[in-house]
Amino acid sequence: MFDFSASWISLKDRTLIQVTGSDALHFLQGQLTFDLLTLGPDNFGWAAHCSPKGKVLFTTLVVKTGETFLLDAPMGMSELILSRLRPFILRSKVRIEEAHPHFSALGLMGQDLEEVAKSAGLNPLPAVGRQDEQPGVRCLRLSPDRLLIIAPPQRLAELSVPLDLSSQFWELGNVREGIAEVTPLTTDRYIPQWLNWDRIGGISFRKGCYTGQEIVARTHYLGKVKRRALHIALDSAVPVGTSILHGGEVTGEVFSCIKNEQGKYEGLAIIAGEESSNLVTEEAAPQALRILPLPYALSD
Repeated sequence: MFDFSASWISLKDRTLIQVTGSDALHFLQGQLTFDLLTLGPDNFGWAAHCSPKGKVLFTTLVVKTGETFLLDAPMGMSELILSRLRPFILRSKVRIEEAHPHFSALGLMGQDLEEVAKSAGLNPLPAVGRQDEQPGVRCLRLSPDRLLIIAPPQRLAELSVPLDLSSQFWELGNVREGIAEVTPLTTDRYIPQWLNWDRIGGISFRKGCYTGQEIVARTHYLGKVKRRALHIALDSAVPVGTSILHGGEVTGEVFSCIKNEQGKYEGLAIIAGEESSNLVTEEAAPQALRILPLPYALSD
């Protein structure tokens, strides 16, 4: 997936929220699309929180450590997540706060992941889609080429690893793995299925009620998903929200746009229908989009 050797990335600027208290599990179960009852000490899950209209307000990777739940999300999402979840607490025994300075995050991505991790004392690594706890460090294997590490800041400092990559490469990893993380620019605009959240296990259609469930379930049971997130390649950067045309008609918009290791750009675009060719951006100087493969199928 990446043509560079595994390198370390500081993720200290990403949003990290902790949810604690005896009612934390029940509380989050009523707010997120993922079934938290399936979480244990050796796995993690992708989840979304929706508005009553079913639009995604934030997305998150959910980790359970002991009785604490950690929510990992893109930079700039802390205030939005706290402001959305706290009003639902009411009389529940739940505390929601930023996890910093108790926890921080570090990323490792690229080729020869195991070898580089071993040199930092992290061995063996968990299988893809699993997590494990090594001395003072929690390791989450997001993909064959990407590892997320969550630990107290002091413990991360003890690893003494060189931080060689910009955090934009972490975002590039999400793009290539088809993980459409909602940012302040894209909140409250798409239902989870348009972001392929159902294809990465981020929606449970068997759990109890959660905010926005009616719309999400109706889309699943009553009709075909009319829009999907596609992996795109471009020659130059375009703003998030740029319209995409097919035959002169708007058929979608750019969801993300990240510079890659070749100096070109990749991203995700929300496209209506099944159009995958002859797509161009709606700009003064339009550029063609190239559709790249995703690591999962968009239909059953």
